[in-house]
Amino acid sequence: MGRLAVVLLLALTAGCATMPPPLSADAVPPLSANWTLQGRIGVQAGEQSLSGQIHWQHSVATDEVLLTSPLGQGVARIVRDADGVALEVPNQPTRRAPDAESLTREALGYTLPVAGLAWWVQARPDPGSVFEATHDAAGRLAQLKQNGWVIDYLQYAADGRPRRLAVAREGLQIRLVADSWQAE
Repeated sequence: MGRLAVVLLLALTAGCATMPPPLSADAVPPLSANWTLQGRIGVQAGEQSLSGQIHWQHSVATDEVLLTSPLGQGVARIVRDADGVALEVPNQPTRRAPDAESLTREALGYTLPVAGLAWWVQARPDPGSVFEATHDAAGRLAQLKQNGWVIDYLQYAADGRPRRLAVAREGLQIRLVADSWQAE
């Protein structure tokens, strides 16, 4: 369960370029540099699956992601700051790396799109990479393809922020439901 918890946690912190159609002012909420997301997350990696709660505090300089089991027990915590990234899993030594991608490569043997997720949960492509985008009738992202990942926007909240999304690549499926979102 520890390895899958790491996959789940780190998937929260990682085509041809296309220009999306112009969006109405109401289609996408303003980009937020600082935000807190609380919700539910599920990960399926091969035949293993894990679900739980997520609490993610993000700022330009830091991230703190706490994963808990459905019963509220801490499963994993990841912290990004000026010193790099640390992963804490109960009954295991803390792992550290210069960035989340290096940490996932070290802990799992492959890289997860941790940096991209901070953009994707805001219905934005990571500006550092090319992407393909499909939009719905309201001008919102319906699907984003970036760096080999497919991000499907399954539901939006009344404020225009993504409420449900699925992120998939090569046998790994991550589902995120944002129950509470606060931009600061």
